[in-house]
Amino acid sequence: MNQVRLPALTGDSPLGILAAFGVLRLLAQFSDESAKLSWDPASRLAVIHGRRTSVEEIVKDLQTIVDRIDEGSVLPGVAPAFPPPGAAPDGLRAPQTQLRQTVAPLLVPMAEGERAEAMRWLASLVTDLTSDDTGRAAISQFTAPTGKQSMATMLTKPLAAIRKNPDYLRQALMSWRRVPGTTGENLDHRALWDSAEDGSGDANMRGVPGATWLALMSYPLLRTTVGLRHRPLSSGWHTTKLPGGRAYSELRLPLWEQPISPPGVTALVEHPAMAECVTGDGRSSPTEALQSLGVFSVCRSRRYQPPGGQSAGVLRTIDT
Repeated sequence: MNQVRLPALTGDSPLGILAAFGVLRLLAQFSDESAKLSWDPASRLAVIHGRRTSVEEIVKDLQTIVDRIDEGSVLPGVAPAFPPPGAAPDGLRAPQTQLRQTVAPLLVPMAEGERAEAMRWLASLVTDLTSDDTGRAAISQFTAPTGKQSMATMLTKPLAAIRKNPDYLRQALMSWRRVPGTTGENLDHRALWDSAEDGSGDANMRGVPGATWLALMSYPLLRTTVGLRHRPLSSGWHTTKLPGGRAYSELRLPLWEQPISPPGVTALVEHPAMAECVTGDGRSSPTEALQSLGVFSVCRSRRYQPPGGQSAGVLRTIDT
């Protein structure tokens, strides 16, 4: 089995890790069932294991997957009707008691494979096991919609960017280039860019379109259900208390040495030992149980709300 290191996907940020998850899932789901993922302990680079021998081959296969997305659709292997197109009000954010009735007409006309893929996305993006403050089915902790954004538009814009400039996929794996006017879908705090930084006098966003799209493609590996006090709980999210007693929700993503497949990634992210990797002083340290699973580091991040922000905030790595 060949090993290909991805120079731009490092384990020091949630965007880099989620983008690596997305690469793995796309390759395994749509191109090469044998694909696996590990991390280099020295460089913390993502490593893809499989039949490919170079980054160029991986980029080529990812581009093929993009090219095969049906016209009008925003997801590989899913018909155009899902998620419901258009901006807010989001057609997928139905009242808790009506989610199943809302989604059923979208799924019934699909072929079996499309329906299964749509169900994986549904289980990631929303849950009817609990509700938000308005009574709607709760959404994933990975999403932080703002303004008129819907699940469909969240997925549409990064896809449109890489369709317009296919080189964004290569940049995502080789060397990130920030593009003015593109967002990081609140997965990348470095996408925030103010007037003092760019000298233009105007606030702007500078995301990495290819990496953002790949990160979004990881979502079916990260399920959303319900936790304590009927709050939504997505894979990898934990509640932690800082000195002083204040509680925060934080995302914990492991880095591991052994090659594992997509189901293994889900199992590792959701492993109970991930809840025990933070010490009393707020620092992270893989426990003996995690080390026995090959985990050598854990990347932690929390939502940061910039001045004037109207979403749940943008993910920012915790320096521990």
